[in-house]
Amino acid sequence: MLVNPEIQEKLWKFTIRTPYKSDYLLQPNERGKKIDLKNSFPSHTKNFVLELGSGWGEVAIELAKNDQQTGYLLMEKKVNRIIHTEKQRKSLGLENIRYMTVNFQWFFDELLEKEFFDKIIINFPDPWPKKKHHKNRLMQPHMIQQIYSLLKPGGELLFATDYGPYARKTISLFRKFPEFLWKDKEYEFERPGFPISFFEAEKRSEGKRIYYLKRTKTL
Repeated sequence: MLVNPEIQEKLWKFTIRTPYKSDYLLQPNERGKKIDLKNSFPSHTKNFVLELGSGWGEVAIELAKNDQQTGYLLMEKKVNRIIHTEKQRKSLGLENIRYMTVNFQWFFDELLEKEFFDKIIINFPDPWPKKKHHKNRLMQPHMIQQIYSLLKPGGELLFATDYGPYARKTISLFRKFPEFLWKDKEYEFERPGFPISFFEAEKRSEGKRIYYLKRTKTL
């Protein structure tokens, strides 16, 4: 997060400005005030999942359809993708999906409750392959710390990328963060039983190798 207060304020004003309105869009109004997530979902909701960069929503829609006692919060800064996902949600009558258009590299840790989520999903974030752009990658030490703080004890982080150097760098970052545990293998090339997005299917058809990481927050 940038430390210059003036820049922070400009980013905040940009964050809360969206042309899209919906009862399912959780829009922050006040900096530093946590969003009441528990009361934003149906009362029977038992667990909560956060997807950072939900894209066109295929993964979340499939998960929400098969587990309606879990609430899914989708953070996606591209409004056209949220609108597309909302059409799918509405057609299926799903009530366990909510959205935020906040850029999660700026403010999401200010707005979300600590130790709230049972699972956080990050699928195919921009790999920023050029070395001079590596600083723009989502997976940085401070982001891993923020993810850790948002997960419940025993909560899981699921990460996927088709870019080998990014996968190796992320594995290296986790090795420096022992509060996240892995079981059996540090990464896999398959993730059976988990929904496949259009983007992932496209990468697979191109013959790309997908790296899947799963980490569990220590109790």
